[in-house]
Amino acid sequence: MWRRTRCAAIVAASCVAVAAVSGCSGTAGDSSDPIAVGGLLPLSGGGAVYGPDIETALRVAVDEINQQPPMGRAFALHIADDQTDPDAGTRAAQKLIGVNRVSAILGMWSSAVTLAVAPMAIQSGVVVGTASGAGDVTKLDDHDLVWRFYPPGGYTGEAIAQAVRAQGWHRAVAMSRNDPSGLTIIGSFRKSFEANGGQIVDSITYPPNQPSYTGEVRKAIEAKADVIVNVGYTPELSAMLKDAANTPDKGNWLSVGWSVNGDLFKAVGNVAAEGIYSVDAAPNVGGGAYRHLTEAFQRKTGKELLPSNTFVFSAYDSAVVAALAMIACTCTKGKALTDAIRNVSGGSGEEVDTYAAGVAALAKGADINYQGASSDLEFDDKGDQLSDYGIYQVRGGRIELVRAFPLQR
Repeated sequence: MWRRTRCAAIVAASCVAVAAVSGCSGTAGDSSDPIAVGGLLPLSGGGAVYGPDIETALRVAVDEINQQPPMGRAFALHIADDQTDPDAGTRAAQKLIGVNRVSAILGMWSSAVTLAVAPMAIQSGVVVGTASGAGDVTKLDDHDLVWRFYPPGGYTGEAIAQAVRAQGWHRAVAMSRNDPSGLTIIGSFRKSFEANGGQIVDSITYPPNQPSYTGEVRKAIEAKADVIVNVGYTPELSAMLKDAANTPDKGNWLSVGWSVNGDLFKAVGNVAAEGIYSVDAAPNVGGGAYRHLTEAFQRKTGKELLPSNTFVFSAYDSAVVAALAMIACTCTKGKALTDAIRNVSGGSGEEVDTYAAGVAALAKGADINYQGASSDLEFDDKGDQLSDYGIYQVRGGRIELVRAFPLQR
């Protein structure tokens, strides 16, 4: 855990926070300038169904942080739309890094955007908090700057295989959107499913953003599998379910959590969506951070935050962890910050489940272990983390968590 052996700490009279002592290596000195942080979000494009709620989660976190800001320096949040497109994401990130001078880019969702933006962030020493699933994120030479607040796609594929077996299904069609995350997840699913006796009766890779997938859907249904596993985004799944509605028996469909949401209901209707399963990371539903965020989210928006909206929990945690780490290291960038991120979120320190509790513990000189809303946030040596998973089902127009389960690896 984090020990401030190089820098002394004091408790600011105006707020319970750890302040930097002037002259410490890597500190922010006694500056009162705001700390710029970026939110690079899918506010349009294929991920637009999630972007606004992710933005709300970041704003909830920043509101809390700014009541007791790191070193007395408020977070200044700069929101940018990546359009769920790597080229647009790169342009937006260039502004965040070059103009806004952010210390961290948080809330990232798309794997393709993460992989496009990460190199410039790494070169600039900017921390990245992402929920992307592509396996190539793990392979980045990132100098401990890229942190995944959502399990890697390889884990998600294994979790889908585990859920499919638990349902008693032995024969599956594997369908995937042709993008880095989809191919990573479906490849992992296939490997795990077949290794445990399952049979993939057909594999289908489809292009994104088509108005109809009649041929692909017909092929999947005619395979007569126990389940059709589909890894993609909401627009593609919506088009496929509309095509499947014209068949006498569409069979069992299971998708990833980020494609089964309110926009799916709007596109296909509650009847067509009824009974569809999904697998996704399960948030830390028994934890204080989960309760705290769901209550704050409802106060801010007037709407219920469902456990299936997993990326909201991940984005919130990324901001809280970044702020707690800055307090712990009395710095805003560099190796001291990346070391602190790992240390405030894992190990044997005092368990805290809110930002305020973490600030109070750090102020008295304690090591901390933040228990997040998304998971307990135990990062491995590549900045990846493994949460529990959940199998969800659409029931009566709602996405219900059927059960959470640990991944058996």
